[in-house]
Amino acid sequence: MVTACLSMMLHLLLLLIRIAIKLRLSIPLVYLVLMLTAFRPWYRAHTAFADGFFLALVGCVILSWIISFVRFVKRDLT
Repeated sequence: MVTACLSMMLHLLLLLIRIAIKLRLSIPLVYLVLMLTAFRPWYRAHTAFADGFFLALVGCVILSWIISFVRFVKRDLT
């Protein structure tokens, strides 16, 4: 039973990673994980900067979504 639960959790984690890659969120998520684990003391000392940088990364991802959507619409109209 424990093995089945662990196996399902692993498959769910892999599915979430695939979704993040498809949505181009892998770099912001890696940054988030590193800030909350490996660089926690630095993050606590520079919270505003680190959060701003994270929001800038997410903003770049959203900008890339918008550009892709506009290209998709233009391609369908021509």
